[in-house]
Amino acid sequence: MTASLNRVLIPVDVSESHSLGGTLIETVPLTKAVILGYWPIPDQSAPDQARDQFEEEAQQRLQTLADRFTDQGVELQTELVFTKDRNQLIDRATNKYECQSVLIPGTESPPSGAARGIVLIKPNADLDRIVTTLGILFAESDVELYLFHAVESTNEHLHDATEYMLRGLVDRLSELGISRDRIEWEQSTNGEQTAVILSRTSDFDFVVLSETKPALRERIFGTVQSEIANKTEKPLLTIRTSK
Repeated sequence: MTASLNRVLIPVDVSESHSLGGTLIETVPLTKAVILGYWPIPDQSAPDQARDQFEEEAQQRLQTLADRFTDQGVELQTELVFTKDRNQLIDRATNKYECQSVLIPGTESPPSGAARGIVLIKPNADLDRIVTTLGILFAESDVELYLFHAVESTNEHLHDATEYMLRGLVDRLSELGISRDRIEWEQSTNGEQTAVILSRTSDFDFVVLSETKPALRERIFGTVQSEIANKTEKPLLTIRTSK
């Protein structure tokens, strides 16, 4: 099982030119990845027809991107798919390649120093799987993590319980090899949840999300996640729940 925890699926639309390889590696350092190159096709089109017309172009773009990752020492697998349903494709590929995380690339420039990731914490998420995956992905890097929990309630008991939870997560990450000087935490009650989250993500280089629903595609593209994805150009790393 441990082998899948450091394997990340990266879906990339190869119907467009991309130069994200180096940028993404510098922002989110990886050791193992699967690049899922997909070419969206209209509902009325046949996949075989699209493949006959665009496969060579798509494969060249996928290979160019893959070369950037392998040049950085990333252990890589690739797949090219012509699809009418991106979400279903991602769901299938995460299971096929036993990927613990899905990384949606961003478009911003890489950081000049150590990358900083904001980890959006929800008490109903699989917290043990989140910290275990973060430890495996980033213990050997200089990535800095910021654990962030936003609620609209000012309930004192809830506030204390959340602080206890966040401090416990810091302890676990430290035990997994991420030094305490690379970890910070915060809980916020300063406004509407999504607005607060979006305002904080601007200070970081990538965003870590977690699943809470039965289907991966619903978890990745749920209400809060979709709004964040639509309004930020940061890479989004979604960690799957344990089975």
